[in-house]
Amino acid sequence: MAKSTSVSPMPRLYRRLGGIGLTKKYVREQVLPSWWDDAAASNPAAYSEVLMLLSRHLGLDLASLRDDSADPKFAGDVRCKFMKRRDSSDDDVEVTRAIATQVATLAAVAAPAGEVPTQAASQIREQILSSGARWVDLESLVDFAWWIGIPVLHVSAFPPRTRKMHGLAARVQGRPTIVICLDRAQSGWLLFILAHELGPIMLGHVQDSEILVDEVVDPDSGEPDEIAANAFALELLTGRADARVTAEGRWPNATALSARAQEIGRAHHVDPGHVILNYAHSMGREFFPVANAALKLYEPDADAPAMIRRKLNERLDWSNLPGDTSEYVARITRAADATPS
Repeated sequence: MAKSTSVSPMPRLYRRLGGIGLTKKYVREQVLPSWWDDAAASNPAAYSEVLMLLSRHLGLDLASLRDDSADPKFAGDVRCKFMKRRDSSDDDVEVTRAIATQVATLAAVAAPAGEVPTQAASQIREQILSSGARWVDLESLVDFAWWIGIPVLHVSAFPPRTRKMHGLAARVQGRPTIVICLDRAQSGWLLFILAHELGPIMLGHVQDSEILVDEVVDPDSGEPDEIAANAFALELLTGRADARVTAEGRWPNATALSARAQEIGRAHHVDPGHVILNYAHSMGREFFPVANAALKLYEPDADAPAMIRRKLNERLDWSNLPGDTSEYVARITRAADATPS
């Protein structure tokens, strides 16, 4: 008599997930627990468990995962507002939005409790400067956000060929959370995004179970909420909601720009990295290669995402998350790579 064999449902599941942009490599390396073996899925109980983990970690609708004939769908339990490039649709950033939102939801469960007071940009700036900071820089603003109860995460590990985004502001699990997705080493880039995402939270533009997705943080956006968020960020970082750094005459080289930005920073209590990027924005797109070179001169050994990961690693109560979920959050945020300060 022929020996019966059980066929693993994992190959078909991977194909179904691949149809919505979640590649097998991404799911295996980033999402599933390190202990998982595809062969175990021939056991219905084990397969059911892995479906629940995928739903929990990626924000996928569990019923659509269980229906072998259906396309997996992302759960629609949060309202989304998108600020996009002119050439993109909401669907273009659906995968990255869903992953970042779900990580924010999971992290919110393990974040320290705290009440977020509504504060004007000028109040936050004064609070940070009065604590002894030279200017509002990325680390001081991350510390401030955590201190008032807003977790700040950096998530940039997304499936290949999915359209990336700069960040999002969310209210999930009854609390605000910020996710920065831009993967740049120099802190000036992430500083403006964090200040910008803090704006909608403080201005009351993000309600409970709602997220605001910034595919691109555009300083020239004509959207009313984006105008308000940009003004909030500029006032927080510079003291003026309309601050623009300009210069007359020929373009400075990277060395001159870095030196001048540091002079302006010391004189006006403005992060020199922001001065460089503010100036580059005033000069136009063609100037950004010079600005990037100036940023590298100002912060030659920068690793801004690593600092955010370290703060997350230190502040999150990992014991509040199930073991597999704790592993996933640590992996997707790269908090597992963080080194103590």
